[in-house]
Amino acid sequence: MKEFLIAKPEEIKSGLNTDAYFLRTEEVLEGMGKNPDVVMELFTKSFPDENYQFGVVLGIYEVAKLLEGLPVDVYAMDEGEIFFPYEPVLQIRGKYKDFARYETTILGFISFMSGIGTKSARVRIAAKDKKIYSFGTRRQHPFLSPVVEYCTYVSGFDGVSNVLGAKYIFKTPVGTMPHALILIIGDEKEAFLAFDQYVDPKVPRIALVDTYGAPTIGAINALEALKEKLSGVRIDSKDYAYLIKDIKWEFVRRGFSNVQIFLSGGLDEYEVERFYDYADAFGVGTRVANAPVIDFALKIVEVDGNPVAKVGNMPGAKQVQRGNGYSDTIRLFNSELLPGKRPLLKPLIREGQIVRDFEEIDSIRKRVLNNINSLPENLKLIKGGKTYIPEFLP
Repeated sequence: MKEFLIAKPEEIKSGLNTDAYFLRTEEVLEGMGKNPDVVMELFTKSFPDENYQFGVVLGIYEVAKLLEGLPVDVYAMDEGEIFFPYEPVLQIRGKYKDFARYETTILGFISFMSGIGTKSARVRIAAKDKKIYSFGTRRQHPFLSPVVEYCTYVSGFDGVSNVLGAKYIFKTPVGTMPHALILIIGDEKEAFLAFDQYVDPKVPRIALVDTYGAPTIGAINALEALKEKLSGVRIDSKDYAYLIKDIKWEFVRRGFSNVQIFLSGGLDEYEVERFYDYADAFGVGTRVANAPVIDFALKIVEVDGNPVAKVGNMPGAKQVQRGNGYSDTIRLFNSELLPGKRPLLKPLIREGQIVRDFEEIDSIRKRVLNNINSLPENLKLIKGGKTYIPEFLP
């Protein structure tokens, strides 16, 4: 096999990326002459981390591309909307056989992308006003680089390192030098000077200073080599975070108080919160790119107009109504809106036609950041908070 082991877009669109039992179901229904009208809803009952208090739904537009042209109606939350357990983020209406085999792909899109989006939003909260950058695509299949960088960026990261991923979101990739450059040249000062000589001046002069295990010495070497050109130093191990105060002291003592300290290496929202007072910016990689997926399920709630559901689930098509302060109520879809509340599930596809405009990347990012900022403080705790559960009122 000489090709990469990746699914082609046309294979996904054709429904081949499915679990076999959906094909078996199609065979049975075909034999029985059945193809009922169904309503299916996508929701989760819990989050993968007990400290998660909310989720950020991403992948809505991927589902729109997938189901476009099928005879279905789809309602969905906005891309980047905040959601809570039990709330349907997506609802599909149509003949079951017309879209059954797409369940696997729909779950993959939303579960994976929302997992990264939710983790990224928590990192954004922990970093407060400080810069955060996505460094993690090397921990995922390269086929996923664009989606990883999309999810991190729209969920609040300030930049992404992957060249291809940045291209897909129309951004310039961030990053300066790896340890490899310094090891190959063999001398820190010489490496810093070579970087300054040959790399585009538009790229910030941020020196990696922990190659030989002595970040304070490395930082002084960078300052002596680059002087006023040095905009920052990066420490690629949280194990050396305790040295940051020493490094800042040395910079200030030499009259360079504006040189920033970047910290990377094994960080997540918990580490960013822990080291917030030490560093000026953070590079977050593995734990965001490999964030735990949201355990969504796509379940039938109506068959031929009759409310039905698997045991443990609630039958009947539903709507999420949201009031100020994220006071959410889950109601039957056709119930009247409660005073001061708005519906979150809105038309995405009607009779196979996409009826919602695809938004610019930065518009989605702005929505996510606005949503994060508008969350009550008790829902923005990184650790020790309580997951919000909406009320049910048919």
